[in-house]
Amino acid sequence: LRAHAQSILAASAGIESIRSAIGPALQQRLHDKLTDLLGASMDPARLAQEVALLADRSDIGEEIMRLKIHTVRMLDMLKAGGELGKKLEFILQEMHREVNTILSKCNGTGEAGRGLAELGLAVKSEIEKVREQSLNLE
Repeated sequence: LRAHAQSILAASAGIESIRSAIGPALQQRLHDKLTDLLGASMDPARLAQEVALLADRSDIGEEIMRLKIHTVRMLDMLKAGGELGKKLEFILQEMHREVNTILSKCNGTGEAGRGLAELGLAVKSEIEKVREQSLNLE
């Protein structure tokens, strides 16, 4: 279980490193969509405003932080011992929710999004492995 948690932390660090590449990909995607809709008559200031709004809605910083916090909490629980079944199940559910949010916010962001999706799916796989093993802890 600890090895799976360490894998989740490593993937979280990878997701965090990709995070900076998501902004330009979102900007390009928005620019392309607006160009298709409006043609060449786009106000650059309006585009910048829309990009800022989209970037704010698509930021995954909080989700990454919460994923790390939940993973560290899981490691602390494993270290402390005791009855872990239900508590661990709740934390795993929260971790799964964070990963799903990260993946949904970065959908369609080009190469950075593909790299992020690979890491996100790896985290989901690790969460499922922990979930399977945690059933034996009850």
